[in-house]
Amino acid sequence: MLISLNYAIFALAIALSLDLFRRARRYREAAIHMALFAIAALLGGFAHHMEAEQMLVHRWIHEANNLLPAHSQAGSYHSIYLRMWLATFFAIGLTEYYFMRIFLHPLAERYGLGWVKGALVASLVAFCCASLVISQYSLVVMFHLFTHVLVIGFSLYLIYAKGLKLFWQLIFLVTLNLAAGGVWSLMALGELPTGPLHYNDWYHIIILVFLLYLHRVLTKGRLVDTLASLQPEPTTASKQLTPSTSPMPAVD
Repeated sequence: MLISLNYAIFALAIALSLDLFRRARRYREAAIHMALFAIAALLGGFAHHMEAEQMLVHRWIHEANNLLPAHSQAGSYHSIYLRMWLATFFAIGLTEYYFMRIFLHPLAERYGLGWVKGALVASLVAFCCASLVISQYSLVVMFHLFTHVLVIGFSLYLIYAKGLKLFWQLIFLVTLNLAAGGVWSLMALGELPTGPLHYNDWYHIIILVFLLYLHRVLTKGRLVDTLASLQPEPTTASKQLTPSTSPMPAVD
């Protein structure tokens, strides 16, 4: 497995995040999403490195514990590995949460759907709680599927109800990311050949393409600008207050 691909994702996501942070404030949540993506890739790289270099890590932990007082010693290799993997899961959960925020928060703001924001937070909390008892990557795949189906549904609504054809790009983008997860799953099950690469390597290569295309859609594709242009719809009361029927101030 090419662990260097994890670090390549980290470097690319950091570069794209810095580019988004230097832009207008409406790009802030997209920039945070990219930064969290970078952190998740970095932590995942550390976890994979620990797997690949178990004997070396065991020796480092042993040597470190010999230098530390008993009350400050590091845990075993297994306990540290589990904590690293848990931190990776939490970072992935936050990445998925901010991915949904980019596209679903404007919808909630426009139509006064405050429950949507609460539902996103609840989904993140549920994923983090599940991560405490489930260490299989299949949990990430399921949460990944949930978040992307929501974004696809949001995009289809904007396309067919509001005529925003631009969001076909977002559907293609999300479908590409789902395809990456599908390819990873089939390769992990042995249903697809992996060739000279590990199935994780193919997944990470597709993720690199996904990040580049996501950045392009958000910026040059003007997706963030389109989302920022969504204004809250007037309430029923405000619609009734036309210039001819609005109440006049009292005259003394």
